[in-house]
Amino acid sequence: MDNEKKTNWNIRPYLAMGLTAFIVIAAAIVFFFFIDRYSGASKFMSLVIKALQPILVGVFLGYLLNPLVNRIQDFIKKHSVKCKKCGKWLTNSARGIGIVIAMALLIFAVVLLVWLIGPQLYTTIEGLIVTLPSQAKSTVNWLKDVIQQNDAFEKYAETIITEVTVFAQNFLKTEVIPRTKDIVTQVTGGILVIAKGLINFIIGMIVCIYVLIEKDHFKGIFKKALYAFFPTRAANSILKTARKSDKIFGGFIVGKIIDSIIIGILTYIVLLIFRIPYPVLVSVIVGVTNVIPFFGPYIGAVPSLLLVLLASPIKALYFLIILIVIQQIDGNIIGPKILGNSTGLSSFWVVFAIMLFGGVFGFWGMLFGVPVFGVIYYIIDGIAEYFLRKKNMPLHSEQYNDIDTVEPETHKITNKE
Repeated sequence: MDNEKKTNWNIRPYLAMGLTAFIVIAAAIVFFFFIDRYSGASKFMSLVIKALQPILVGVFLGYLLNPLVNRIQDFIKKHSVKCKKCGKWLTNSARGIGIVIAMALLIFAVVLLVWLIGPQLYTTIEGLIVTLPSQAKSTVNWLKDVIQQNDAFEKYAETIITEVTVFAQNFLKTEVIPRTKDIVTQVTGGILVIAKGLINFIIGMIVCIYVLIEKDHFKGIFKKALYAFFPTRAANSILKTARKSDKIFGGFIVGKIIDSIIIGILTYIVLLIFRIPYPVLVSVIVGVTNVIPFFGPYIGAVPSLLLVLLASPIKALYFLIILIVIQQIDGNIIGPKILGNSTGLSSFWVVFAIMLFGGVFGFWGMLFGVPVFGVIYYIIDGIAEYFLRKKNMPLHSEQYNDIDTVEPETHKITNKE
């Protein structure tokens, strides 16, 4: 009787769910290449994105802060019953109080970050610009001393160093000096971009408040449209997939940001203990690049290692060992504790998703490719499980490791001896 109930499923919702996902992904890829190929469309989309930047920032901040607001809201509602005089008011105002507290924490975190890291980062970069030529010269001399101890490489090393020096001089004469005006213009433009980004962030915070306030209203509009344009069972399946997608994206993005902040702070503390040069700048690079799954630590390690190498080749070796140890701690202890198995993907599929989406969509593909592929994997797995239930066969992949054959008529499993 139980088997009959299990097999009495309707494939249509799953097919609708899979077909919807396929159409969305295919349309996104076609849209991307259309924008990439045609300059007119590209310019139009650039204008639209620039105009909507504050909205996009606000929606993203609202998505990040929503779990915190929900927790505060639930906490206030749970304990409001203890207050007889103001219990009803607290219950009705729980959402608003949660938004105020969350926004206050966001502003405090941004101000603290700018106040603590900003001046030190500026001082580090300023000192790096002043000392970089002498550090580069001392590093080259150190390499010469090391290479001169080996007569077989001395001749080739001198040739390489000479060619690199000539190339650098020619590059400065032919490229950098004639384009000084353009470089100054680009620096000025960069300052304007930073200023505009700051304005967009401030406006985005205002939009974020509206997003958090109107969250339930937006959910109602989405569900209303869903049940209006899709059959009920298909709408139910799509809504279930949307909840799972929200869980995957929310768990991954928020978890990865928290994990990267912890790794940045931990790196800074360890670098201070071992007196590694440029601890603030290096920690910021390591923390920011750590947001990218799997390849992020290696991307951040290259410029960080070069900076430390110019200051002290010996300490560069220490730094490399420190970075390897920290990444092992992150990969085996901190990361799994914070992220858990939020995407439901194995290590192989994580690498596959990064390579695929990173190759097609660049940086943003590397950043969001893992949760996107996690949603695709969830949909395909749901469709596969439907057919397996219909055949009354095992659902877990591990149960197929020892299967030799399956009878076509009865679906009876024959295991390997």
